[in-house]
Amino acid sequence: MKRVRGISDDTSKDNGKDRISALPNDVLCSIVDRLSIRDAIHTSTLSRRWKNIYAHKSTLEFDWRDIISNDANTYTRGNVAIRNVRNFQRSIEAILASYLGTKLESFKVQCCFGNEHPRYFKGWINFAIAKGVKNLELAFSCDELSERTDWRAIDYYNFPTQLLPSGEGSNLRHLSLRTCKLRLDNIFTDRFSTLTSLVLCDVKFVGRVEPSVFSSCSKLESLTLERCYGFESLHFDKLDCLKMLVVRRCEGLRLIRLISVINLTSFHCIGDHAELQLRLGRVPNLKDVHLMLKLINVRSFYAWLEKLINPHYHTLVVAKCG
Repeated sequence: MKRVRGISDDTSKDNGKDRISALPNDVLCSIVDRLSIRDAIHTSTLSRRWKNIYAHKSTLEFDWRDIISNDANTYTRGNVAIRNVRNFQRSIEAILASYLGTKLESFKVQCCFGNEHPRYFKGWINFAIAKGVKNLELAFSCDELSERTDWRAIDYYNFPTQLLPSGEGSNLRHLSLRTCKLRLDNIFTDRFSTLTSLVLCDVKFVGRVEPSVFSSCSKLESLTLERCYGFESLHFDKLDCLKMLVVRRCEGLRLIRLISVINLTSFHCIGDHAELQLRLGRVPNLKDVHLMLKLINVRSFYAWLEKLINPHYHTLVVAKCG
């Protein structure tokens, strides 16, 4: 009589087998990409097969609060211990020195020492650019902006725009900068032209800021400006690819103009300046609008917007901010 093999017979042969380690390298790398850097490094102790998998991680994220395990998480001029800065720097550079990947999808750094140690940042930015990074996020402060009381104590990092890749050969698509100074010149125009997403938070613009400063960013699909300084007027005319625009609490901003932004679907704005004006025209796909302004007749402004935007809009919120 033919013997029928039971389930227990099949599973007994698999006891002790490491099926995960037998997966292809690209699958293992995909697993590691979903882990924090600290957890990814810990996988190197699992077995010989895992020893260098973490060094191919395509997303690198370094957060001061994770690496420096004490309460020095906020930045005040002169109050960040140099030993913490060095520990942070060594932790990052040890990872970069052992990196074996050929392509970098995402590179993120958040730290608390502003412009005091600029040489570190230049090396990290150069590393990311050399690896063809697509998503670059750099934050030079760790505090909550809403809770910041002494803005004069912040030493803004002078961001070296010239380090970014230029022209159509650039792989950079998303850029996020926090707590830095940004000089507007021909280098800015060239280096930002390939971006599809740009986030600027707590950024000071240096030099003369033309209202059409973002006109060269013709591929932008998403733009966020939060607590940025240095401009009085912003024109977003004929940015055909722009779909989402967020402008929040930009001190000194008096005018936002959106004319013939045909693919814009979402516009969020919180205006601190009492005289901030909005000029909108030919925005046929605008369906999601959130506005909070100081001097505004909510009822009449709402009625005006309702006639202007897409009749099938999803959200229209108009409110007066304090």
